[in-house]
Amino acid sequence: MQKTHKYIEIKARIKGDILNQTYKKGESIPSERELAALYGVTRVTVQKAMDILVQEGFIERIHGKGMFVLKNTAANVYLLNNETSDSILGFSRDFQGRVNVSSQLLKLELIQADASLAQHLEISEGDNVWFIRRIRLLDGTPVLVEDSNLPQKVIDTIPESILREGSLYGYVEEYTGKKIKDADSVIEAALFDDELAPLLNIASGQPMLKITEVTRLADKTAFNYSTSYNRADIFRVKNLRIER
Repeated sequence: MQKTHKYIEIKARIKGDILNQTYKKGESIPSERELAALYGVTRVTVQKAMDILVQEGFIERIHGKGMFVLKNTAANVYLLNNETSDSILGFSRDFQGRVNVSSQLLKLELIQADASLAQHLEISEGDNVWFIRRIRLLDGTPVLVEDSNLPQKVIDTIPESILREGSLYGYVEEYTGKKIKDADSVIEAALFDDELAPLLNIASGQPMLKITEVTRLADKTAFNYSTSYNRADIFRVKNLRIER
């Protein structure tokens, strides 16, 4: 099971106090020193927790005055495909250290590539491909459904434990001995249908960001053709191509 960092636990507790109006919008909250004493942790731990709350837009620091609550609503907004190299290393490693990342594995099976899939993965029609469907969660909230297609000739086996608790892209780099190099993405606006919406506990017809992506290793081998169905109220996209 993935270990939860202490600063993430502290962030969640402070965020909870913001959401339940213990700390109201526009009001100051205790200093980092006071919060460290309150929770029995170091000031550095509190500082890291507060840094995340600043990034999420819940608080602001005003020099010489302290920290103040900006909002009391729960809808965080995150960047997908941001400008750091971490965003091509997979969902888990992209968000690691900012929030608790978890996955629900819905399907892992071998399929045969049709003409379209073969073209995207640069393999032959009929080749074996691992098909994976997962629900991805941030701080326990389902935020996207992800379908991944990996050629078996590149990745012979995929342990379910990696898909439930680890990083698939970390496993790919370790298994192949090659670094992940780049990804090409296509982003579309769409609506959640009756199949996908219940998986994220939302109503059908809610807006989504649909992202299809081909990701390659350093030797230019296409190892994943993926489609992710992202809640548009939670995610924003800043750019279409990144390179490590």
